[in-house]
Amino acid sequence: MSFAQWPPEAGAKVVGNTIELPTTLKPVAIPLDQLLNQGATIITAQHDTNGPTVTLKKGQHYIICMVSGAGSAKDQNIATSRCYAMN
Repeated sequence: MSFAQWPPEAGAKVVGNTIELPTTLKPVAIPLDQLLNQGATIITAQHDTNGPTVTLKKGQHYIICMVSGAGSAKDQNIATSRCYAMN
């Protein structure tokens, strides 16, 4: 059984592939917990190699947040988030 590669292989010669286009990400100066307290809703969540990544909907805006947890292997003793508005 073979599985399709995701994301699809890059390159103009790949049948049915689209070109990569620039995407504007606007920094959001509000941490994930405050966005949730302000009524944002999590619509997707996954665990990446660096920690959880969540997509939120707040009003008409979609926001992606990457979460870094606290850990003894790092200098970081509290969890942090970096969030970007996608529209």
